[in-house]
Amino acid sequence: MELLLIAALLYLSLALGFILVIDNLVGLVFRESHTPLQLPSFDIGRAFAASQKFKRK
Repeated sequence: MELLLIAALLYLSLALGFILVIDNLVGLVFRESHTPLQLPSFDIGRAFAASQKFKRK
């Protein structure tokens, strides 16, 4: 039973390593030409303070 568990863990680690290698190779070939879209940051503290201010009025 232990041998089966060790074999399964080795198989999973080999598969994960293979996926990482392929992912890095694809990343080298297909480089992103533009910068990723940056979403404007949303400050939840300011929004909460503003909602409390309007609630008091």
